[in-house]
Amino acid sequence: MYGLLTAYTDSDLLDADSWTKAPHPVFEISEETGEYGPGHNSFTIAEDGTTNLLVYHARPYKGYLEGKDPLSDPNRHARVKAFSLNEDGTPNFGISGSTED
Repeated sequence: MYGLLTAYTDSDLLDADSWTKAPHPVFEISEETGEYGPGHNSFTIAEDGTTNLLVYHARPYKGYLEGKDPLSDPNRHARVKAFSLNEDGTPNFGISGSTED
């Protein structure tokens, strides 16, 4: 599950009061696509030079392996998903596991 913090470009980014937290997650598990535990993301641009890409990992089942640390789950595989930007410039990641942005 991903949260989102935003700040104005002219604000003091070292001041915690400069940041505003989104009221809801911006990317999370999807029962619909069967993708669970999305996390540890990074951003890049596709080879076309214009498509925004979200690189993250997730697992294809609900829950965790019994007796295992969920952060060490060997079934959390890397994924790459295109995403778009909302009118206000914030990212729109769409649904975890879907191919639509």
